[in-house]
Amino acid sequence: MHVTLSINNRSIKILSVKGRQVKKWGNLALTNGLVRDGLILQPQAVGEAIATLFKSTGIPKDKVITSLAGLSFTYRFLSMPRTKPALLNEAILRAAKKEISLSLDELYLSWQLLPGQGDEQSYFLLGVPRNLVDALEDTLKIAGIEPYLMDLQSLALARAANRRDAIVVNMEPDCFDIVFIANGIPAVIHTIVPRSEGATLEDNIRRLADELTKTAAFYQSHHPESPLNPATPLLLTGELSLEAPAGGLLQSEIEYPIESLVPPVDSPPELPVASYITNIGLALKNITSKKAAGSEDIRFHDININILSGKYRKARAKPLHAGHLMFWTFLAIAIVLLFPLYQRLNQLAAENARQQTELSNISRELNLASLISEENVQTDNTIRQIIAGTEALKEANRSLIVTRGDFTRDLRLVTEVLPTSTSFTSIEIDNKLVTVRGETDNVFTVVDYATALESNVQFTEVRITEIDETTVIVPGDNATSSEPIRYRLITFDIIINKQT
Repeated sequence: MHVTLSINNRSIKILSVKGRQVKKWGNLALTNGLVRDGLILQPQAVGEAIATLFKSTGIPKDKVITSLAGLSFTYRFLSMPRTKPALLNEAILRAAKKEISLSLDELYLSWQLLPGQGDEQSYFLLGVPRNLVDALEDTLKIAGIEPYLMDLQSLALARAANRRDAIVVNMEPDCFDIVFIANGIPAVIHTIVPRSEGATLEDNIRRLADELTKTAAFYQSHHPESPLNPATPLLLTGELSLEAPAGGLLQSEIEYPIESLVPPVDSPPELPVASYITNIGLALKNITSKKAAGSEDIRFHDININILSGKYRKARAKPLHAGHLMFWTFLAIAIVLLFPLYQRLNQLAAENARQQTELSNISRELNLASLISEENVQTDNTIRQIIAGTEALKEANRSLIVTRGDFTRDLRLVTEVLPTSTSFTSIEIDNKLVTVRGETDNVFTVVDYATALESNVQFTEVRITEIDETTVIVPGDNATSSEPIRYRLITFDIIINKQT
């Protein structure tokens, strides 16, 4: 029995598979704000919801394979000279430091050897922020689940597709996943966040088509030796793909022929496969893969990584140098020979300490009478200082209690209307003003945000003081990248006058 759990911003889904037959499944909606962009904000509430869902379905909690939608990650394909197994971890970590600009201390790293021949070996390297993984692990423990295997949702989707060449698109309400599979390897994996709830399905389809075009261009620039065939099938899946117009709208925007993703498992007709495709891909981690669809010569090569392996990987002990071994041997001999002298020195030190104690006691008794008066004066001064300090603390506490509610309210008012595609860079709050600085995707989003703030009766005036456009350059996947990707970013400053 293979048990899987997938978590996103809106719901949790569980599914069990025996052999290649889906046996049970279930889902439970989550309250808004418990999970956001791959981070579980309230592990206690989510853990309790998971426990409730497992209990209601009767699915066991043993060896649960887990994924989290919207999880931030970075990945690289590394080419390295063939290395002895004992030196492999250190060699990959050295290569990772050169390839990844983020601090490795903030990531859990996992990797897998890819098929290849010759003097070099290729590895798929995956880094996931530690705080996201730790929050998920805490949630599982609250739910009574021992952490077992954790996978990236994009890799689970590629495994469910089981194709030599394909584009996998998973459309969920809070996350779109894009996976380019070439020659049996997930060559490009990309995740985007759909536009806000006010956007229509057509708006998000157009954005998805634009991202597909950019991702295809990125793939072509990094794989000129294997151009993408226009006949490559696009395998569409996910909850939004079940909406009738989704496939037709997307087909009108792209040239790739669209098909439904059909995983290599047997499932009951009442199971909405597209909604549980991630769970099915997770279950296939522990099931022997079949030959990739559409190919007799090249099979799909599964990247079967456990993200938790990066958390529990132990550092390899370094071999002890011969010179160090001799040094420690001589040191041990010296300790044995000098131990009697050491004991005698300890005895002398103890006797000396005893005599010093007796001398101190005599001196203290002689000076006690003269010190009593002085101590009484010092005690009175200390009491007065304590009383004055206590009053000052009380006054400061009263001031904090009076103003704390206002700051909390102001922070809530500016964050609860923040558009989905917008993020803060700083928030400054004082008694009269709130200054908000942030980043977003376009100017109109800034205007909409300012309008939403202005509608609140607690604010007397909302002014956009600065709007600027900048370009963010994202480096390529490896050292051979020649054309970095450029994204346009809008920065803004908004000043808000509060009611006095």
